[in-house]
Amino acid sequence: MDTENPEKKAYLFQLYSMAQGDPATPVSMYEVGQVLGLERAESGELAEALFIEGHAELKTLAGGIGITREGLKALDMKIDYSADEGLQLGAGPVMESQGKESLGKILKEIQTFMGGCITPYAHLEEMLMDIKTIEIQMLSPQPKTGIIREVLKSIAQSLPGDDLKNKVEALAAS
Repeated sequence: MDTENPEKKAYLFQLYSMAQGDPATPVSMYEVGQVLGLERAESGELAEALFIEGHAELKTLAGGIGITREGLKALDMKIDYSADEGLQLGAGPVMESQGKESLGKILKEIQTFMGGCITPYAHLEEMLMDIKTIEIQMLSPQPKTGIIREVLKSIAQSLPGDDLKNKVEALAAS
């Protein structure tokens, strides 16, 4: 991270604090700036600079932003799951081969979990529909990374708090 710009680092740290370290939690870019005493325009400029560096991402059209894994690393924050660095979706709009391989590995783990868990049928059915959504997206000649990422976030919410949930969240945030 650009250590010559303390405002940027303070903004990123405030984003981290307000999102409680969760990359999936959107926070208003303007509220982050307001806590730091910044005007809306200044907040937008700092958020944009963090987007360019890959330390934050736009989550909602209303200005909701979230910290990325790169942002967590820039702040030297511990990421919940010490992920296999090979498990990455990728940053591009279209899935590349490494993302497809990572997705295949995690889907196998989710399916294995589903086969052995004792969960209400409706809950399993919801997870199965999410998996089918991913499988259908992967049939596209250009599967969209953003769609896969959002479905993985949905699946992670359905998983109990264990290693698999952390792994799926880490992959979704990658």
